[in-house]
Amino acid sequence: MLDKTEGIVLKTTRYSESSVIATIFTKKHGVLSFMLQGIRSSKNKQKGNILQPLNMLNLEIYLKEQRNLNRIKEYTTSYIYKNMQSDFAKQSVAIFCIELISKCVKEHEVNERLYNYLTLFLTELDKETDSIENKPLFFLLETASILGFEPSLQNILNGTYFNLETGRFEDSIRSTNVLDAQETDMLKKMMAVYYEKNELKLMGAERKILLDKMLLYFRWHIADFSDLKSPAVLSEVLR
Repeated sequence: MLDKTEGIVLKTTRYSESSVIATIFTKKHGVLSFMLQGIRSSKNKQKGNILQPLNMLNLEIYLKEQRNLNRIKEYTTSYIYKNMQSDFAKQSVAIFCIELISKCVKEHEVNERLYNYLTLFLTELDKETDSIENKPLFFLLETASILGFEPSLQNILNGTYFNLETGRFEDSIRSTNVLDAQETDMLKKMMAVYYEKNELKLMGAERKILLDKMLLYFRWHIADFSDLKSPAVLSEVLR
């Protein structure tokens, strides 16, 4: 079946001397893998550069159900980044976001809402002129919401501990899978900044702890969620 869709490149892997496998989060068909032969040859070098991670594409694809590797008939860039490629901090945040998505969305799993959010997030990040140190945390919160396991607001004012397994604020420690009182206060602070546009400031150390705890939260709610490589690079951004 020949079809047209939009897509965001999550990863490219060398397959042979001149070929690559591109993993792309498509709007209509979810995450798909494509074999592109000869794309690394000198003749096709410029075309191959379009397939770099983070790039947003218009795609015309040959799609076969239950096939692990699909083919692309044609692809063009749908959005050209203005600042992303020259801004290390923005790149670090963006790479973290697409790596997170690759851990959360399985092959052929369609999620247009998440696709649209990722597209908007990347374009706004590219144009952002203010500080971006909180954006990885906000991306985690919004992604959890879209995927259906956002932290519950019930008992947020009185709950002293946040239960990672249930996603709820609780009055007492009922299991080992909870944030302690200090970590829970940090989470409440982050949620206030994001949801209420509160002017509370997060410290660099708080952001680092919250990033680690939010990824642990994702591990509880996403099957086969494995460790990400990109958070180590985010250390400079989170300061």
